[in-house]
Amino acid sequence: MKVLRVIITAMIALAVVVNVTVASPTGDDIQKVVNSFVEHIDGLESVEADKKSRAQKVIGEVGKDSPDAITEGLIHLYPAYSQAIEMSDAEETDQAIDSLQELSQSNDKYLSADASFYLARTLMNAERFEEALPILQQLTGKLGQFSVHQGNSQYFIGVAQAGLLKNQDAIQSFMTFLSFNPDAPERLRVSAWRQAQELQSIQDGKLDDIYQRMDYSRRRLTLKETGDQTQGEQDKIVDLLTKLIKEEEKKECSSNCKKGGT
Repeated sequence: MKVLRVIITAMIALAVVVNVTVASPTGDDIQKVVNSFVEHIDGLESVEADKKSRAQKVIGEVGKDSPDAITEGLIHLYPAYSQAIEMSDAEETDQAIDSLQELSQSNDKYLSADASFYLARTLMNAERFEEALPILQQLTGKLGQFSVHQGNSQYFIGVAQAGLLKNQDAIQSFMTFLSFNPDAPERLRVSAWRQAQELQSIQDGKLDDIYQRMDYSRRRLTLKETGDQTQGEQDKIVDLLTKLIKEEEKKECSSNCKKGGT
């Protein structure tokens, strides 16, 4: 059917791959948290002196203004953390998630916060937005003072909310990111602004709305989440497509009738 082909072609054109980039907090913000972490290391009675010494040395080498300083220090303090991050980087998703979940429950708040961020990042890469979102919200809340990843987390929150069809929440999150991260890389700020604008332009029942719902359904099916929520969205997609096709057929018929002089 001509109308259906037109609709499908238009929906393919709307498809945009969102690459989640990493934001960088300001040097002053990083140094403040890293200096606090260095003081924290001195007070770790349960960690051997040589591990604390290596951690402090590597922080000095990496630089206290580097967003990697805390992660590198934690890797030397806790060998299991190094293995968990390696598994995440190698896309050994299930193993990485298991290890990072355990580490995120640590009594060491800096380890808990950093592991939570990498856990959320791993979940985001696997499109497991439902699980990532509450972790990211903790990183912009109670765990924020122990992490240099607040800017990243705020951006990821917007991406996760959009993936969950929470468009108004996502718009607010992207605007919050833009307001509180003026020193983030320009490419990331442009990305956040564009995503907010795209979400604002979505109209109920139109092609962009249907595409977003189809992508949501695709993701849920990939994760083998086939319950009522997924089925409800699939039913809604069918209803919206049927309505849209009928509207296009009506327009096409009307146009042909006019050309025929009737």
